Amino acid sequence: MSGRVLVIGATGSVGSAVVDELIRAGQKINAATRTPQSVGSSNDSVENVEFDFERPLTFEKALTGVDRVFMIARPGDDHADVVALPFIDEMQRLNVSRVVNLTAMGAETRDDMALRKIERYLEDSGLGFTHLRPNFFMQVFSTGLLLADIRSTGGIHIPAADAKRSYIDVRDIAAVAARALIDESHIGKAYTLTGGSALDHYEIAQHISDAADRRIDYVPISEDTARSGLERAGLSASRTERLIGFYRLVRQGFCAPVSVDVEAILGRHPISFTEFANDFASCWR
Repeated sequence: MSGRVLVIGATGSVGSAVVDELIRAGQKINAATRTPQSVGSSNDSVENVEFDFERPLTFEKALTGVDRVFMIARPGDDHADVVALPFIDEMQRLNVSRVVNLTAMGAETRDDMALRKIERYLEDSGLGFTHLRPNFFMQVFSTGLLLADIRSTGGIHIPAADAKRSYIDVRDIAAVAARALIDESHIGKAYTLTGGSALDHYEIAQHISDAADRRIDYVPISEDTARSGLERAGLSASRTERLIGFYRLVRQGFCAPVSVDVEAILGRHPISFTEFANDFASCWR
């Protein structure tokens, strides 16, 4: 492809990793962010562009010279489709050829879910699409609330009981996304992206302990205790209930399946939790 790639969420954990993968692949990139003036780049192949789903006037300029898009449509928003569908219309109007759409594991089973509404609209748009449906990221333990929990208490406090999750490393998601943006054989496909094994959180705490050379315990908690903690951390009521609902699915086993899609696309095993923990050990020391 001769055009540029627009990467939505280019300063986020997944988007920044996608940018890195595309740079290594020799692609030209429009890196989308709400505040491009505050983002530096030392790479000539990257242009920081203004983009905001809630400001449709930013769409056309961000798409200038673009023929492919990596799209993240606000996965933490129950109404992400409201702002994402007009962007899909604009991509169609400007003759974008291909969209790699980051959605979520199991989205295809929930027609009422905003991410599934976006998937279906994209499928009906006539644009070449690839859906990437990842499980939870390993990096939730090296950033945000769980990192703060580990640092301050020496523990992981979540309402997951003894359920397992096949966490995936963000770097594997980015590697798959880059392949899908470059290789036309992935058009029209949907991939479930997981790690190579499902672990319970006792095992995860042990992996982090081993890497950090520090004891980290997993402490399963109730929904009510989790709700109180999230509210104290400043999360809105809607975001809190969304997270509580996710953990309900975790306890029911929905996040335990292991997919072979990462290995099939990349030709190697997914990054293991042990590898992730060793790479990010300094976060927990």
